[in-house]
Amino acid sequence: MIRKKILGLFLMLAMIVPQLVWAAQPGVMTKANFAVHKDENTGEQKLRMVIDVTGAVQTSASVSTAGPELIVTVKGASAGRLRTLPLDGKIARVAKFSRLDASSSQIAIKLPVMPADSNYRVFTLPSDAEANRPFRVVVDIQQPSAAQAAAPKPEKQPKQSAAKAELTQANFAVHTDAVTGEQKLRLVVETSGQVETAANFVSSPEPQLIVNVKGASIGRLQQAMKLDGTIANSVNFVRTDDNNSQMLINLPAMLDKSDYRVFVLPSDREANRPFRVVVDITKQLAPVEFNFTPGLKGKVIVIDPGHGGSDPGAIGPGSTQEKAVTLAVSQKVKAALEKAGAKVIMTRQDDRDVFGTRATAVEELDARTKVANSIKADIFLSIHANAFGNRSVGGTSTHYYLKSRYDRMLAENLQASLVSAVGLNDRGAQTANFYVVKRTLMPAALIETAFISNPDEEKLLNSPKFQQQLAQGIVDGLDQFFLQAAKKGGGQ
Repeated sequence: MIRKKILGLFLMLAMIVPQLVWAAQPGVMTKANFAVHKDENTGEQKLRMVIDVTGAVQTSASVSTAGPELIVTVKGASAGRLRTLPLDGKIARVAKFSRLDASSSQIAIKLPVMPADSNYRVFTLPSDAEANRPFRVVVDIQQPSAAQAAAPKPEKQPKQSAAKAELTQANFAVHTDAVTGEQKLRLVVETSGQVETAANFVSSPEPQLIVNVKGASIGRLQQAMKLDGTIANSVNFVRTDDNNSQMLINLPAMLDKSDYRVFVLPSDREANRPFRVVVDITKQLAPVEFNFTPGLKGKVIVIDPGHGGSDPGAIGPGSTQEKAVTLAVSQKVKAALEKAGAKVIMTRQDDRDVFGTRATAVEELDARTKVANSIKADIFLSIHANAFGNRSVGGTSTHYYLKSRYDRMLAENLQASLVSAVGLNDRGAQTANFYVVKRTLMPAALIETAFISNPDEEKLLNSPKFQQQLAQGIVDGLDQFFLQAAKKGGGQ
């Protein structure tokens, strides 16, 4: 009997240990396929490429004029054995997979013409155990318009030299505008030949500006270089292949597209100046100082029920409107927080537009952030319900914009507490560029409580019991956040 128990224990360990080891490893891209779909009404064609991944990943995309190419950066997964995928030849020609580092990869999709921003979309899909579907990265590319296809192609420049270019030297300086006082970091990287660049910003796992340099290897340049530590922390120079490289600029905070600029300066023989890649990064506003203490008593919290008035938000299969359930949940959150001693302000108390009628989307969103900013609230929470075309998709997620070290902390505490309270699929705490979490001065989070497009979750969202569970999960998450923030010192 004892031997059987010991044998059974060993068998269990043999099954569990590999899973634990695998869980600690980054994901791997395992399979890539594509198909071209035609819209029956417009006749417009769209290419969809789907890449299966063994774990959750973060993606970002940018367009490079070299090629031209759509560059998709995948953080959290290696390219595995994927190398090249020939595509349809009209919408896109070929996809090439390459390794950036141990846990990141890149997909370079060669295109026949430069795409507009509206011509492509990159997103991820969660795994679905019931349908036996893994995590997926999806790339949608629209057929180029007639005007795009007819646009003259840029003339090919004569080759400068048969020799391969290299990055030869890197320097940086911080400049202060004498009038505005604005600070800007300028990184200048000299190259031995002409190059092309493309840049994109990724927010996870840490903020990073990725600059792709086509036409130059890193040569003998040191692989890492410390920067000023305030505007940017450091830069890593990474080889992608014999003729191309990357600059990974590690940042302390999020960036807008308007906060950085990447360009190439030509060589100047008379002034003895080589080709140069220039990266300008503008210093962000000084972070607001916080002084967090444990507990909810006395805290000022703004609750923003998503949508309202002329904007119903998403509508479920049973005709439930998002604006109705977000208000119901928000009212329960308000009652529970006030019971705990917090002061709560709602951006709307009933079914109305916050800005007023005939407002633009930005005016409406800005009005919500101004409620919190004007009273210098401690926390801003926007409550929503998610939606997706596939009705089987469900779960809870919390979104944040990394303005301070507390935004992620807030989102992670709320997400953990909500999942524990309601038991839905954990879709994680995710970075997002949502206006209301970006433009508020205090730590902020946008909660997607459940999928209103999922019939089962739509019913839950209409249930007062489930609404109360959500409210309690939010209150408990806030309580845990203030406790953790106080332990961290309550500073910036």
